[in-house]
Amino acid sequence: MIVSSCNVFSDHQVRSVVIKEARRPRMSEVYACLGCCAQCGCCARAIKRIMDERLGSVHASASMH
Repeated sequence: MIVSSCNVFSDHQVRSVVIKEARRPRMSEVYACLGCCAQCGCCARAIKRIMDERLGSVHASASMH
């Protein structure tokens, strides 16, 4: 799914950035890793949701061990 129409990047690309980071990246770091910067900001909610999902899955797997 396309997350940003301005910068044309997908949810898969955002997930790949979030997964590579040892800690939760800042929004600006996500954009930088994707080689762009925020334009209109409409994608910020989707990026935050993806980061929240990743954070939730990390906590869930940590509590299982």
